[in-house]
Amino acid sequence: MIVTFWKSVFVADTSPDDVDERKVLSKAGFKLHDAALCNLENRFCKACRAKVGRRFWSDRIEAATRVRRACNERALKVMRDHLARLRASAAMESDIDVPVPKGRTFLPFQKAGIAYALSRKDTLIADEMGTGKTIQALGFVNKVEPANVLVLCPKTMVLTWADEAAKWLVRPYDILIPETKSDEIEASDGKFVITTYEKTIGDTPLSRSLKRTWDVLVLDEAHLIKNPESARSIAVLGEDGLMRRGHRTLFLTGTPIENYPKEIWPIAAAVCPAKFGDWWDFARRYCGLHKEERDGRVAWVSTGATNLGELQQRLRATFMVRRLKSQVLPELPPKRRQLVVLENAGKKWSEHPQFKRWKEVYERAYEEKMAAVESATTEVEYKRAARELEEFVGIAFTEVSEFRHATALAKLPLCLSYIDDVLASGLDSLVIFAHHLDVLQKIKDHLGEEAVLVHGGTSLNDRKKAVEDFQAGRKKIFVGGLKAAGVGITLTRSSTVIFVEIDWVPGVMNQAEDRLCRIGQRKMVHVIHLILGETLDANMVRRVVKKQEVIDQALDRPPEQLQLTHPVKRSA
Repeated sequence: MIVTFWKSVFVADTSPDDVDERKVLSKAGFKLHDAALCNLENRFCKACRAKVGRRFWSDRIEAATRVRRACNERALKVMRDHLARLRASAAMESDIDVPVPKGRTFLPFQKAGIAYALSRKDTLIADEMGTGKTIQALGFVNKVEPANVLVLCPKTMVLTWADEAAKWLVRPYDILIPETKSDEIEASDGKFVITTYEKTIGDTPLSRSLKRTWDVLVLDEAHLIKNPESARSIAVLGEDGLMRRGHRTLFLTGTPIENYPKEIWPIAAAVCPAKFGDWWDFARRYCGLHKEERDGRVAWVSTGATNLGELQQRLRATFMVRRLKSQVLPELPPKRRQLVVLENAGKKWSEHPQFKRWKEVYERAYEEKMAAVESATTEVEYKRAARELEEFVGIAFTEVSEFRHATALAKLPLCLSYIDDVLASGLDSLVIFAHHLDVLQKIKDHLGEEAVLVHGGTSLNDRKKAVEDFQAGRKKIFVGGLKAAGVGITLTRSSTVIFVEIDWVPGVMNQAEDRLCRIGQRKMVHVIHLILGETLDANMVRRVVKKQEVIDQALDRPPEQLQLTHPVKRSA
């Protein structure tokens, strides 16, 4: 088999009888063209225009790279730049000189990330959580020496950004943190402004003062702008959004795809419209876009995942740098995940009416309502479908939320018993995550003065003190909300984390896990999920695992499998 480049397409010459070669080409993304079955006058058919005859062909360079061993010199020459960009996207080191304060150094892979960003106007730094994306962004700032910088991040990370900026910036910027929407930022150089996405929304003195030219715009936890219809995304990516006013933009997130490939599209389309700007083309190619008939209506469904290897290449070759902790920090030990099934004797949760209602909501009704929104072709249809979804979710999600809460409270005594046993084994530190505030508070009350608690209502100063007390060993146990404490902090003092509750989104779980699995961790991180058999817990676990498989294929080469012990059953 020989693959060459001819008239803007890649063409494969192979034996008609070689079934194995044909399978390899098909798997790589090549299609068999038959001129006899194609309209020769069809000016839209690239294969016809190239006169490839009856041969396998592709107009996508990503397909050709998957059979590059069979490519001749002509084809290899065409893909040389593409392969170089792919290597840069996964580079582990660089010899560039990046200014750094005395006593601090950038790791080799962090320099490589900075070098990748320097070669582009806009960059997505999507390194796995815990590898120092914030530090790479600050190194980029040190290297390009912008006159002013704007950082947008979640509220819980504002003080973290201020601390890191003070440590790593070389130029003496005036670090500003607007406290209210009535604050105004003076339009002058030397400003390093750190604020939240929410404060950019609407017409306020602060949002108006932010609508100026920024030399560098940093968007941390960029997966928060995955919904192009949200006010947050419009304020950042819209026609009059802040990104349009930034000379250069850095997107930072360890979870660029939390659930489905369609979530990366808003950022991809904003950064590289030539490659990703057409939603319908993107959805057909990578989201398995198809029509389904639901309740007598035809709906477009885009929650699939297709051609993920090609998507990963296209992202890396255009604007995404991504390295895994296992690649760049081999000294970090792996994670060991364990499912502990708590058996509550005498109660059949699968027969619970609210559990049955949940299955109806999330396995049929909710999906149908969402599909109606996605398939709307006019503004009137969209508004009607969105209103129906809102009304439906207002009722149904309340029921689901109540049942999820009831499940958490029902299993809490079993969880507390398990936690007591773990602590009694001699563990010197422990991290515990849960979702509901009263569940978190009951855990904290049970553990007493040995524990600190961080939830959505914790002030930034109290949050910072709680983390410092835990890391310094003044407190033995850290109890945190999945989202409030799952980002922007380091909990490497402990190597054991227990999840009393889980989240629908695998990225939320990974974020929380990686508070422990970060630079500075020297032990294998033991991740324990406490689940109650035949309840909402079990269903959520299955969905989270399925989503994570899709995400891994879209973003990374198949990673080394995590060690997963067999589920351990624990009776009441």
